[in-house]
Amino acid sequence: MVFVLKLAINDFRNIIRDRFFVFAFFAYPVMLILFSRILIHLIAPRVESVFPIAANFPLVFMFFILLIPFIFSFIAAFLILDERDEHLLTVLRIMPISRNSYLIYRMFFMSLFAFIVLLIFPPLSGLVDGSQFSYLSYIPTALLFALFTPFSALLVASFATNKVQAFAIFKIGGTVFMLPLFAFFLNLGDIKYIFSPVPNFWSLLALDAVIQNGTIEILPLAIGFFYQVILIALLFYIFNKKN
Repeated sequence: MVFVLKLAINDFRNIIRDRFFVFAFFAYPVMLILFSRILIHLIAPRVESVFPIAANFPLVFMFFILLIPFIFSFIAAFLILDERDEHLLTVLRIMPISRNSYLIYRMFFMSLFAFIVLLIFPPLSGLVDGSQFSYLSYIPTALLFALFTPFSALLVASFATNKVQAFAIFKIGGTVFMLPLFAFFLNLGDIKYIFSPVPNFWSLLALDAVIQNGTIEILPLAIGFFYQVILIALLFYIFNKKN
């Protein structure tokens, strides 16, 4: 436990040392909340007749919820890449803490903060209808979204050999992971399941039920958890084999 605390303190030092990490870790979530408020009170009333999507607050909410774990996965992935460049992962082979334990800590550390931001975002953003939105039903969905943090981080860390490649993978991944939003924007009905291979599709499906009905949809939650845990375990194995 003491070793984990030391690692956490060291992580905060690394984050504070890098201006981009500071922006992503602290400023970006605040900016999402501020932009949500500006959108509701200033932008949407003025442009919704021309751009109806500006007043589609549930869709905007889903988009921002997708962004939050992606932000923290970005930080986690680049911390891992820095540690790999400094040969820390090799040094861990002779340290009291195993490399697997260290990587699990690294994934949990950022996932925890992603989960906290996911929990505070709905009431602070104002993008959801409080009369329909059930906060208790949202909590397990937020936990499922938080799992996207270790998945994205390991995806990048497993296949990127340097930071330039990491940026490229994040750009491609960001495009792919946003595609399921079209299923809810276009109201595709059952056709939306063509996006089911994309891991966060099931998270969005569960979130849509919370937004629209205030209910927990067990099936997409169960599939989402199972699917992402399997993918995380697979990426964990690939990362260890390559490093």
